[in-house]
Amino acid sequence: MRIHLPLTALALLITPLSAPAQNQRGPKPAVSPETLALYEPGEFKGVKYRLMKPIDFDPEKTYPLILSLHGAGGRGTNNIKNLRNWNEWLTDEALRRKHPCFVLAPQSPTSWFDPSSEHGLLPEPGSVSLEDLPEGMRKFAHRSLDLAAEVAENPDDPRLKEGVLGKVLEYIDTELTVKYKIDADRVYCLGHSMGGAGTFTAVYQHPNRFAAAIPSAGIFFPWLDAGRIADVPLWIFHGNDDKVVNYVGSRNPFERLQRLGANTKLTTVTGVGHAATLSFNYTGDDPEKGYLTEYASDRPDKTDDVWDWLFRQKRSGMTVDTALNETLSEINDRFENTEVQLIEWPDKLQRKLGNLKEIAFVAYPAKKPKGKMPLLISLHGAGGKKLTVEQQLARSAEVKGLGLAELAGKDLIFLEPNSSDSWDAASLNSMLDHVLKTHDDIDENRIYVMGHSMGGWGTWAWINESPDRFAAAAPCGFPADETGDPALLVNLPIWGMAGGDDGTRTAGVKRMVERLRAAGNGKVKHTEFAGANHSEGNAAVFSSVELVDWMLGFSKRD
Repeated sequence: MRIHLPLTALALLITPLSAPAQNQRGPKPAVSPETLALYEPGEFKGVKYRLMKPIDFDPEKTYPLILSLHGAGGRGTNNIKNLRNWNEWLTDEALRRKHPCFVLAPQSPTSWFDPSSEHGLLPEPGSVSLEDLPEGMRKFAHRSLDLAAEVAENPDDPRLKEGVLGKVLEYIDTELTVKYKIDADRVYCLGHSMGGAGTFTAVYQHPNRFAAAIPSAGIFFPWLDAGRIADVPLWIFHGNDDKVVNYVGSRNPFERLQRLGANTKLTTVTGVGHAATLSFNYTGDDPEKGYLTEYASDRPDKTDDVWDWLFRQKRSGMTVDTALNETLSEINDRFENTEVQLIEWPDKLQRKLGNLKEIAFVAYPAKKPKGKMPLLISLHGAGGKKLTVEQQLARSAEVKGLGLAELAGKDLIFLEPNSSDSWDAASLNSMLDHVLKTHDDIDENRIYVMGHSMGGWGTWAWINESPDRFAAAAPCGFPADETGDPALLVNLPIWGMAGGDDGTRTAGVKRMVERLRAAGNGKVKHTEFAGANHSEGNAAVFSSVELVDWMLGFSKRD
């Protein structure tokens, strides 16, 4: 099990002292004034960026997008050093006419990672030792291992929120694609050195949003799941004489991807050190010089010009981990009353969903009835925040909502979103709006919500924010106490449940029920499971077919 925290150690991955001499010129650009002028400056939520439009830009046309990630020499906030030599090469007129596209070059003061991603980059403390790793990775890996130990002691360490990649993706989703016609199926990522590591990171944390990527002279540590990047077309470049980032930083992940039959190719440039020159100007192998490309399987496109290859790639749809697919298949083989499916939230919606993870679970009756069906939404507890989606799926089938849906065996649609942090009513409303818009088989008068522990908090917050959306609710196992406004909920059927031996949660749910009744709500129920602690209370809530029957008895039409 890995700690799902971002890797701020990538900020130290390749220090400026080790960067090529051409990058050691302070605030002076590494590109010509003409190139600097082509990349228009901008800022989004404190993140500086440069954006180059396609040549002969036509606002009615749809264009691909390249996300260009600088190395350590480009770090800062001056919005100049983030343009590297490959950004200059991308201004070549012949190339721009052959492959017109947007190029976005953001600037990070630290490193490239998305703090909001459920997929962090640190190993669990003690699970990996330096001796377990290839020798060429150890000088960078020890920083990650030290950081993992430090943040395990302080989960609120501010370094965990320093990464700007999440804001860059938010800018793409909420502003760039609104202002311009960007082809969501042809968004590419590339970078060199720290930017090469960042490219691996971007694909690892968000494999479903990139059509292809070019990590040059980067590093992808062995404790990270290579299966997450196996289906994204990758063209990895690395010089085998690199004294800054050892060649093993690319060689090791490529060999792991080979074993997975990945859509990956690796070009080794023999005798070349830490330079991006060939990576972004490659036009084919040269065996005499030792410039050779290997293929992880028969899947990769063998186009030998790097830019022709890149722009040929197109996103094919949702990429799901092998382990997640296997877990889903096992559940559906075991379940008799329901069929479980995965939902991937669209990229444009994702930024409205805050901490909601990219994939949610939905269960339908094994034999779907005719007409519209009620919708029951279940919110998981805090224990789900640090789990992978695959782990959440397995847990839900055993002790959470999917298990209850199977046990109840009712004609209803069951939805379980997944969150990496506390539930937010605004994000949940955005999710529900999307679900109702895309699922015309839902009866909008029969929508229900339930949750235990953090899920109980989320349920309580959501019904207080939007009481008119629901026909009934069950906020359970949380210390409600004096929170919320019972006067808003006098017409909403509510069943509060808690373990009888769950401390402040037992008392909190009881107090919630008392306040609702005092406000005039005559449709309130209260259950304490005698002697049950917190986990036993959770098990009782999510095995209560009676609760499901009770909720299904209410409709907003009544």
